[in-house]
Amino acid sequence: MYFTPYIDGNGVHIPSYEDRMEALVASYRNIFGADVNLEISSPDYQLLSVFAKALDDMSQIVLVDFASRNPQYASGVGLDLLMPLHGLVRGGATYSTVVLTLNGTPNAVLPAAPEALDDAGYIWRCQTAGIQLDENGQAIVTAICTTPGAIPAAAGTVRQLVSPVSGLSSVVNAAAATPGTEAETDASCRNRLKAAAAASAVGSLDAIRAGVLSVPNVNACTIIENNGDMEDEREIPGHSICVLFAGGNAYDVAQKVFDKKAPGIGTYGNLELPVTDGWGNPHTIKLQRITNANVALTIEIRPLAGYDATIPDRIREALVAYAGTLSVGQDLVVSSLYPVIYGAVGTGSPAFSVNLLTATYGGTTTSGILNANWNQKFGIRASQVQIVEVN
Repeated sequence: MYFTPYIDGNGVHIPSYEDRMEALVASYRNIFGADVNLEISSPDYQLLSVFAKALDDMSQIVLVDFASRNPQYASGVGLDLLMPLHGLVRGGATYSTVVLTLNGTPNAVLPAAPEALDDAGYIWRCQTAGIQLDENGQAIVTAICTTPGAIPAAAGTVRQLVSPVSGLSSVVNAAAATPGTEAETDASCRNRLKAAAAASAVGSLDAIRAGVLSVPNVNACTIIENNGDMEDEREIPGHSICVLFAGGNAYDVAQKVFDKKAPGIGTYGNLELPVTDGWGNPHTIKLQRITNANVALTIEIRPLAGYDATIPDRIREALVAYAGTLSVGQDLVVSSLYPVIYGAVGTGSPAFSVNLLTATYGGTTTSGILNANWNQKFGIRASQVQIVEVN
């Protein structure tokens, strides 16, 4: 049954499309008579359905706008407008950079800033004109991709001049580009908003975690709680917490933990650091840094149709990004890396097949599972990913 839209303590109430259509049909019959032809296939009914759809579309916009007042439901620009209320802004995309070797006439001064095209069609632009080649006709310069985001470029793939430049004959990159970063996602923005809200609280684990993450250069924090009476299997005493963190100044982290934790809650860790309360009295806080465990990978791949020189670097980047999602104490299941590797080059027909995949850490090489200690976080560095191409 149709009703006038309204807002109350329970939120927005809007009639459905079917309710609107029923009300429009009833009003139409009241105006033009009960015997008017309003079969579904009739022009008049179709016109009414257009009106109902337009009203329903507007209602959906109202619902989205109302929901965007809540950071958990807001997205895009709506979420951007909420972030300054907590002193935050969305992280923007950055640009990839590449070092180019310019070749041309010895001692020539280039009148324009060169632009180079890579094999994938991206343009890389030098930032200044007036570059002078040396007596051998070369210059080493840095170029920035004109497209923001994590744009890859393998060595030797930035090699075509976009337009002629007097005195310049060729360009090439001897090393792979340094990828930029994508714009911050809505999910990441929501997490930071949640952390900012929690940072103003005290006593809860969320408040402690948010406080630690607010310390400059701290990039990770995990809190393990033992709310029992006895020491647990990690040797954490009863009614105590262990704050694991990465980055930042340990003394600043300790003070933040003291400021945020509830009175009487013990702390555990291999770092014992002095802190002071509001009256200047000394106390001790125990902490522990996260143990970073970088895993070396060996991948044997067989190139197929569509394979190109950029694929190994794209695989490395995908693996590094995946490792960043692993939690402290989470085991590395080597087989879980297969979809990451294949997904690095899209969802179409694979351009390669993986013949072998092994992970090595601490003298152990396996294609099964690497077990992490409770205070350990597995990571992957691009330089430790060996990709072997076989025929």
